[in-house]
Amino acid sequence: MSEDTSFRPSLLGQLVSIGWIGQHPGDGGDFPMLLTFSPGDGVLGPEVAEPAIREVIAAWGLTLGSMVQNPKIDGQLVAASLDGVTVHVTGFPGLTISRPTSPEWAAIARKRGQIFFSLTTLSWPEGPTATEEQTYQFIEDVQTRTSAVSMLIPVV
Repeated sequence: MSEDTSFRPSLLGQLVSIGWIGQHPGDGGDFPMLLTFSPGDGVLGPEVAEPAIREVIAAWGLTLGSMVQNPKIDGQLVAASLDGVTVHVTGFPGLTISRPTSPEWAAIARKRGQIFFSLTTLSWPEGPTATEEQTYQFIEDVQTRTSAVSMLIPVV
């Protein structure tokens, strides 16, 4: 795809986030996790949404399959803030990701001062209506992880 998708959100469709409490890779303690994906509902479907997200990630200077700590895009820090139990991820040009979380998730994020954030190019149409087991399978799927850019971002 050769067109600039960073200004064509209709190709991406909506972005959906899943939040859960996972394990910190260093100490094994509780750690707040957030995975964002498209259900493939862009105007041209998942066949176009997936490469559109890949192009946006590349335009941001990020690499699929990588883990980035405290990423900056165009000089802007990608960071999370909490408004009560709602997390807001900012620093992406033209995009803020917001998601209600649980009091426990928000407390861990505040205590740690950091969250794990992942944006996958893999479309998942079932995501918004998935069962807990289906959600866990999607999160743990190798293809979901290898089709994503992962970040450790500060809570500011």
